[in-house]
Amino acid sequence: MLKFAIASEGETDQAVIKNILNGFYKDNDLSGEIKAFQPLYDATRNKELEKEFGGWEILLKYLGEKRFRENVINSEYMIVQLDTDISEHTNFGVSQHDVSTQELIEKVIERLIFQIDSKKSFYNQHKEKIIFAISVHSLECWILPLYKKDLKTEKVTGCYESLQRESKKIKVSKNYNVYNKLSTPLSKNKKLMEIVSKNVSFGVFIAGLPSEI
Repeated sequence: MLKFAIASEGETDQAVIKNILNGFYKDNDLSGEIKAFQPLYDATRNKELEKEFGGWEILLKYLGEKRFRENVINSEYMIVQLDTDISEHTNFGVSQHDVSTQELIEKVIERLIFQIDSKKSFYNQHKEKIIFAISVHSLECWILPLYKKDLKTEKVTGCYESLQRESKKIKVSKNYNVYNKLSTPLSKNKKLMEIVSKNVSFGVFIAGLPSEI
């Protein structure tokens, strides 16, 4: 059985999560044990499979489908990733007004669980296998401390643009290989744990991972 399945907004998120998992489980060889199911990614051609698309609305649709339920059943763990920058969109409906980071994450997770159960009750029976990676407000905010060394307070907005400015050796663009390079330091446990402490939502994700696999 596959160890980790990933359902995310896009392929760049998958690259980051894979490096995080390799760093966190430093004593485990996860080669061939992590697979992205949404959007499907063709490692041979380094691109999303044809006719398979990313985006948060496509992710929501997938969570309510039979395909998602089958992927959960056939994997030990399913990681569901979403950026909160879209939470107030009409089709998502989670307000960011007057809530803490932890409260926002909890509300977004509630919305995702609602989507999972939209066609068939499923979550409660399999909740031990489903791990949420909710990045406030984007996954770039998890990576940014690797490149902005003088970051004194947590940054949760404008992280993509900041990453573009701060990354001197890697030209930042929305590409799997670029994000794999950007997040490669996180595949080392020491660096991973150092960076986690600089972002609340990153820490929440790490705390939710099983300690042993």
